[in-house]
Amino acid sequence: MNFDFQGHRVHDYRFLSKRWLQLARKARLHGLVYNTADEFELLCFRSPALQSSGGIYLSAGIHGDEPAATEGLYQWAELHSSILREIPVMIFPCLNPWGLVHNRRTDSENRDLNRCYHLDDIPQITAQKELMRDYRFRIAMCLHEDYDAQGVYLYEVRQKRSTLGRELLAAAGYYVPIDARRTIEGRRAEQGWIARKINLKKFPFIAEAIYLAFNHSERTITAETPSEYELGPRIQAHIAMIQRAIELSFVIW
Repeated sequence: MNFDFQGHRVHDYRFLSKRWLQLARKARLHGLVYNTADEFELLCFRSPALQSSGGIYLSAGIHGDEPAATEGLYQWAELHSSILREIPVMIFPCLNPWGLVHNRRTDSENRDLNRCYHLDDIPQITAQKELMRDYRFRIAMCLHEDYDAQGVYLYEVRQKRSTLGRELLAAAGYYVPIDARRTIEGRRAEQGWIARKINLKKFPFIAEAIYLAFNHSERTITAETPSEYELGPRIQAHIAMIQRAIELSFVIW
């Protein structure tokens, strides 16, 4: 994979959504506008292969200043457009369009949407939850970037299953160095891999990944690339992690 991202419109949500809609027609995905936020339509795509259980959840762009995640998710889908309808996926291409356009972590009301999944008064999150209500995923991936990261790293929450995280990091490490710190965001890390255990009583908020882990997903990955690193390799790292996660989830399940 060799992309040229110089001058690429990674913060142009309308350009991103236009490409997704074209791809959905090409790949014969089921697409819908599930809500609006400001002047932007929020999109969700599902493949015909998706069933109520055993599927794959992919999302990006809940933080608008993390463009390699939204672009990486699109590029992965485009690369696999010929077989995408056969992969049981539910995809949320960008959860915070206003943030993407304005290069902001928050939405237009200065809310970090990734701290709001315990709330019932944010229409786009309520609508997203409703779309997921009847689904149980074998794996969920939430794609992110981190300004302070020294390389790629990830959190993994799993329910008595072997880890996939190290394999995903190895795939990403071909493009972006793995964060070698022993402590990342206050948590013990092993070559970029953080095994996350969640006690809801200690959390003042619920993030997207936590909501998925407790309600919809057998295994939840939060992937982080270093946002100060070169854009092209960061995008390719996300592509590599998505692809490796899908390959492994069907092999070891």
